[in-house]
Amino acid sequence: MELVWAALKDYIRKNNVRFRLNDVYNLAAEFIAGFDEDAAKNAIQHARQVEHTFRTGDRFVEENVEPYLKDTDSDTEVELDIEDE
Repeated sequence: MELVWAALKDYIRKNNVRFRLNDVYNLAAEFIAGFDEDAAKNAIQHARQVEHTFRTGDRFVEENVEPYLKDTDSDTEVELDIEDE
């Protein structure tokens, strides 16, 4: 969704020459009318590729970095006494 929103804003930015609200509306309508099935498929495929990249990176960090991180919470735990007044 964010990719399509960014593409819409870019389209309007590049084609808006008179800076009138009505022109923005018409340009948005043009963009939406031209956003066909292939454009939707490309946006979905791109989102899947980005998701795969993040999942791969997350898996790498979980397997190769996190085991070497020191748990500092147990060293710095402080007991707090709450007194009723």
